[in-house]
Amino acid sequence: MDTQESLLNRRSIRKYLKDPIAPELTEKIMTAATWAPSGGNSQPWRFYVANGAKRDELVQAMAEAPGPDAPSIEAFDEIIVPDVEGGLRLQGKGDASEAALKKLGEDFQKFNRFGSIRFYQAPVAIVVAKPQTGGSSLDIGAAVENLLIAAQGEGLGTCWLGMPLMFKDKIREVLDIPGNEDLVTCVSLGYPDNDSAINRMARSRLPYDQTVHYLT
Repeated sequence: MDTQESLLNRRSIRKYLKDPIAPELTEKIMTAATWAPSGGNSQPWRFYVANGAKRDELVQAMAEAPGPDAPSIEAFDEIIVPDVEGGLRLQGKGDASEAALKKLGEDFQKFNRFGSIRFYQAPVAIVVAKPQTGGSSLDIGAAVENLLIAAQGEGLGTCWLGMPLMFKDKIREVLDIPGNEDLVTCVSLGYPDNDSAINRMARSRLPYDQTVHYLT
């Protein structure tokens, strides 16, 4: 898959196959992330890549984090993935986006809420941190984008996640992340379940001439 194809076909994946990712493939993708540009070549990103038993420990901790009312790992696997194919076009932000999400109903919101903090059960869970004393969120964004596109090019799926950071203490405890590093964002990584409707959710972009302006 060439770069342009990877960029245009990338999408957020919320349902994964249980197939593990070969270590050398994970390393290839993470290497691409570490070669992102950064201000003054500061390279402030710190990636914590959890798979195997450590991934299981993290997902279990996150499953328990919201309290006793949250579904267990087993119960979440039984939640019916909402059939949203063609039912939502995420565009813009703010009130319009909120209204679109609500239109999908409680099933989707439940799946999204509990799925996100479990990294959607992906076989690899990635937490991105940066030193408290330096680095920019712009640098982190560039590194994460490299990660997403590299994964897409290798036939893998990702979802860029913010909701797990509601439970930073759990993440720090399980992954032993130093206190002098700020947790910035998270990413799930795995092989996409292409038969799931949640991964075929309709997408759109604002009109090209509304966001790109040529000046001569």
